[in-house]
Amino acid sequence: MEEKKYLKGWQKVAYGAGDFGSNFMYTFVSSFVLLYLTNTVGLNSRVVGTLMLLSRCLDGVTDVFFGRLIDRTHSKMGKARPWMFWAAFPLAVCEILLFTIPGMGQQLQYVYFFVVYTLMNAVFYTANNVAYSSLTAFMTKNPNERVQAGTFRFMFAMLAGIVIAGATPKLVEAFGGGAAGWRITAILYTVIMLAFNTLTVFSVK
Repeated sequence: MEEKKYLKGWQKVAYGAGDFGSNFMYTFVSSFVLLYLTNTVGLNSRVVGTLMLLSRCLDGVTDVFFGRLIDRTHSKMGKARPWMFWAAFPLAVCEILLFTIPGMGQQLQYVYFFVVYTLMNAVFYTANNVAYSSLTAFMTKNPNERVQAGTFRFMFAMLAGIVIAGATPKLVEAFGGGAAGWRITAILYTVIMLAFNTLTVFSVK
């Protein structure tokens, strides 16, 4: 007996496209923030690496926290979609702030980076991504559709990684290089992230 289908083909694609958007935050930051902080801002890579490691430790705690919050959520948008949608906006703000390190004493710059990076990675990205990952369990009971949606997600993530790796250095240079180039590139990427995140949220139920 054929299992009931819950999703149309375009909805599977729209779900997967969410990872194209989210990687304009995650891959961009993972691949380029250290380069920006050391070459443009002038921070020490060892100190930055240590701060990133400390922030990652907090991320393990918030994963469980947001998983429980999503399970307890009841809204017109369901359990996962409101978290995926609303967390994307402060996430976008944090991405821009991360590439807008103000001119202050170096110690304060380390504090600024740690606070913004932790809010972005361990709070808002975790809320957004845990909700996104759990969305397949809510939008279909068909295991084959879950696999297909996950496949599209993987494909879009790979595509985003290729685009970001090739485009980022050229964009930073095209936007004037230096701090301004990084800031404008970050703003552009947040717009892309928000657009695809919104597409996914409102394409499935």
